[in-house]
Amino acid sequence: MPALFDVQGVAVNDVLNIRAAPEAGAGLIGSLSPGARSVEVVEIAPNGTWGRINTGEASGWVSMRYLTPASGPGWQSLDRPMRCFGTEPFWSLAYDPARRNMTLSQMGDENGPLGLWIDWHLSSSSRSGQIGWAIEGPARRGFATLTAEACNDGMSDRSYGLSISLFVNPSQESSAEPVALSGCCSLAP
Repeated sequence: MPALFDVQGVAVNDVLNIRAAPEAGAGLIGSLSPGARSVEVVEIAPNGTWGRINTGEASGWVSMRYLTPASGPGWQSLDRPMRCFGTEPFWSLAYDPARRNMTLSQMGDENGPLGLWIDWHLSSSSRSGQIGWAIEGPARRGFATLTAEACNDGMSDRSYGLSISLFVNPSQESSAEPVALSGCCSLAP
C-alpha cells in the first residue's frame, strides 16, 4: 500500500459504505458510488478484508470485497500523478508523470526561494518500499525520498500511505537558502 482501486460489485442503486472501524457494525462516515474509480487504499486491516481510505477530512474503512485494483502501474513506477503536502511551513507539490516534472509551492511565499513553478528532471532509484529522486532544474537541484509508510498531515484525521522528504539546494549563482521539507503524499486524483 498505497494503491488505487475501483469499486466493483455494488448495485447501481446502492453505495459502498465507509465505516469508522474495520467491521460491518461500525458507524457510517460516508459512502462511495458504485462506479467510483481511483480510490486510494492506504492500509489493509490485519484480516485482509477491510481497506482504509480517506473521505473528507477523515479516514474510514471499506470492504475489500467490493474493490478491484485499478489498471495501471503502482506508485513505485512514478507513472501516476501524485500530490504531496506538509506543514511548518505549509507547502504542496504536484507531480505530473507525463511531463516528468513537479510544481512546488509554499504558502505566502510566491516569489520565495522555491518559486511557483520548477521544471525538474527526475531520475529514480528504488528499494523495497522506498524511492529516491534526484532532482535537477535550471536553478535548483536536490533529492527527494518517498517511503511507503503510515503518514498523517497533523491537521486532519486523514491517513496516508506515503511520506516524503524533500531537500532542495539553490544553484551556485543564487542567494536563496537550502530548503528541507517533509510531509505526506496521495495518489488519489
